[in-house]
Amino acid sequence: MINIDLFYFINNGLKNPLFDFIMPFTTELGSFLAMLGICLIVIILSILFKKPSIKKITLLCLFSLLLADGIALLLKCIIMEPRPFVYLDNVRLLVVENDPCSFPSGHTTSTFAVLSVLVFKFRHRLWSVVLILFGVVIGFSRIYVGVHYPLDVLAGCIIGVLSAYFTYRYEDKIRSFFNGVVGVVKRS
Repeated sequence: MINIDLFYFINNGLKNPLFDFIMPFTTELGSFLAMLGICLIVIILSILFKKPSIKKITLLCLFSLLLADGIALLLKCIIMEPRPFVYLDNVRLLVVENDPCSFPSGHTTSTFAVLSVLVFKFRHRLWSVVLILFGVVIGFSRIYVGVHYPLDVLAGCIIGVLSAYFTYRYEDKIRSFFNGVVGVVKRS
């Protein structure tokens, strides 16, 4: 019941013209495609400008993103929880959403999967706070626009952080695996 009450508080109780304008755009910054695009652009730029350390970190972000979103997609297919606008009355739906499954929030998963790798790698207090706040805003936006319950967002956050931690913790093994795959492809 708290999940639904909190959903209505954010979706209806906090409504205002500024959020109604900003949140539909903000929410898309956390999508899988946005995070994937950012990672790929940074990888390409790091190659062009010969920044191997940035490329290595961004490849870790990409791995974490793919891992986290794979887990989230699997959970969506297994749990098949309907989105709030499908199940509840009086939901303010501010975006078009074609995926009927709500749990977990894919946007929140994607955002925290990438941002958490950066937090773990850089360990800079100010940047960590900024990155975490950005992730919280993405999660909040998913509820505000009417497509996720608070628990969906919390689950997405947890999946993203755990995927990033796994990636960070086993960074050397992941790199070795990719180097082996690249070596095999180059020899072919």
